[in-house]
Amino acid sequence: MSDEAKLSAHRERIERVVTYIHDNLDAPLDMEHLGEVACLSPHHWHRIYREIMGETASQTVRRRRLWRAAHQLLHTAAPIEAIAETAHYASVAAFTRAFATEYETSPARYRKTGAAQKTPMKERNMPEIKLETIDPIHLIGMDHKGPHHEIGQTFDRLFGWAFTTEGMITEETKGIAVFFDDPREKAPDELTSLAAIPLPAGKTAPASTRAYTIPGGPHAVARHVGPYTELVRTYTELFNNWLPASGKTRNGAPLFEINMNDPKTTAPSDLITDIYVPLK
Repeated sequence: MSDEAKLSAHRERIERVVTYIHDNLDAPLDMEHLGEVACLSPHHWHRIYREIMGETASQTVRRRRLWRAAHQLLHTAAPIEAIAETAHYASVAAFTRAFATEYETSPARYRKTGAAQKTPMKERNMPEIKLETIDPIHLIGMDHKGPHHEIGQTFDRLFGWAFTTEGMITEETKGIAVFFDDPREKAPDELTSLAAIPLPAGKTAPASTRAYTIPGGPHAVARHVGPYTELVRTYTELFNNWLPASGKTRNGAPLFEINMNDPKTTAPSDLITDIYVPLK
């Protein structure tokens, strides 16, 4: 059996682990138990997980917990001590060291300066916004239901599946998030979106995925540089300032984001996200 066939054979087991991690971030999540979820021996499941996901399971756990902590720092009033405990750090000092390694600042400073509404305009990097006409983009993806900011868990499942499916991933493949609902009009748990990648020529969407085509045409494109947790500042600038001043109006099609680099291998401060808003 080829290496690719072996990885494909383990796809469902690793997807179980990915889903379990995201559904149980508050649990201890020791590696032995995750191996039991995968139904694989410790040696094999660690190696296979790393080959499919591009990182170890412990790195996935750490990355998702710190991302959630960053979101809580910006969007909740929870004490830092409680956030550190939720992220499974034994002390605030240990949490601060881990957070600073990932986000290049302390949790307290991130809470103070990271949120767009709390940061003076002169201290922010203003997003680059331009007009662009695009061709239709054919996608293959997995549906996500729930808060938009939690779509990362569905991207983890999607890329795990795509990596074990021949011809789905290339060096140029980028994650594309399509948002079908306005969070101002629906409860967070009712929001629907799509975690997707471009559909390679000649490929079709199997039952576990679905095909979707982004319509072509004129778009406003805003480039956000920085953590995904801070996307709100670019959306605020785009919709509250740039769009009204431009005289342009949306055409009703879903907006989407293209992740220009990989959050598994890129520091949060260096992440690049292009936001596309379809216009009339």
